[in-house]
Amino acid sequence: MERHPLDGRPYEAIEAQIGYLVDTDEKPTFFHSYEPGVPTQHTGTRELRAMPVRNGRTMEESFTLALNGFCIVPHHSAVTDFYDDAQLSGVYDHEVEALVREKMGATRVVVFDHTRRSSDQSLRAANNSREPASVAHTDYTDWSAAKRLGEIVPDADPARRYAIVNVWRPITLDPCESWPLALCDGRAVDTSYMRAVQRRTIDRVGESRHSTFDVRHRWIYFPRMTRDEAIILKNYDTIDDGRTAKQALHVSFDDPTSPPDAKPRESIETRTFVFFD
Repeated sequence: MERHPLDGRPYEAIEAQIGYLVDTDEKPTFFHSYEPGVPTQHTGTRELRAMPVRNGRTMEESFTLALNGFCIVPHHSAVTDFYDDAQLSGVYDHEVEALVREKMGATRVVVFDHTRRSSDQSLRAANNSREPASVAHTDYTDWSAAKRLGEIVPDADPARRYAIVNVWRPITLDPCESWPLALCDGRAVDTSYMRAVQRRTIDRVGESRHSTFDVRHRWIYFPRMTRDEAIILKNYDTIDDGRTAKQALHVSFDDPTSPPDAKPRESIETRTFVFFD
C-alpha cells in the first residue's frame, strides 16, 4: 500500500506502463487522417516507463482544477447516442458549456471540438473515431492556443485570461474497464520536461506538448468510470500566478488489472474555450 507524499495517508496504486516522448532534439510530427480507421502516424521516439498510478477513488483528497488541473464530477447527460452528431450539437454542447462554466467560474464557454476514441480497431473504423492517446501530453502550446483562439473565437481579446478545458467521459453503458485515462497532478509537472510536437491534418497545422520522463510525475486514475461521470481537465490556461495549475498532463494506459473479458474503451472528449470576463 503506497502512502500520500504530503500526509502519509495510504491509498491504492497499480504499476502501469506510461508512454513518454524521448528527447532527441528533433521536433516530432503527428499526422491525423480523417479516413475512418486510419491510425495516427508520427515521427519521433517514444518509450514506456513503469510508473505508479494511484486510484483517485481511494484518495481522500479532493481534486480541483485550480490546484491539480483536473477534477472528476458526477454528470448525467441527456444524450442517448454519443455517435449522433445532431445530439452533440443540439444537447451535449449546452450541457458541457453549463458544466464548465460552473466548475471554472467562467462567464463564457465555447465548445469547439468533439473527439471520439476507441481501443478497438473495428470500432474506430465503423465510427470514425481515433485510438486512445498513448503518450503523456497536453493539447496546446502558447502558439497553437492563440492560433486556435483566433480561428474559433475571433472576437476574443487574447490579452485577457482564457483557458482551454476538456470534458472527457466514457460513452458505453458498461463501466470503462480498459485503457483508462491517467492524469498527472499539476503540482508535479515541470514544464522543462515538455516538448512541442507539430500536429498536422489535411487542412490544419497545430502544436501540442509531449512530456519526456520525469520520475516526480504523480499519476492518478479513476477506475471503472461510467457515462454518468466526467473528468474535466485543463489543457491550457493563460493565468500565471504561480499557484493555479496551468495544465494537466494526461495519457491513456493499458491497465494491468483489466479483466480478460473487458470490453473496448469508447470515450468522447470535448474541447472548450473558457473566458472569465
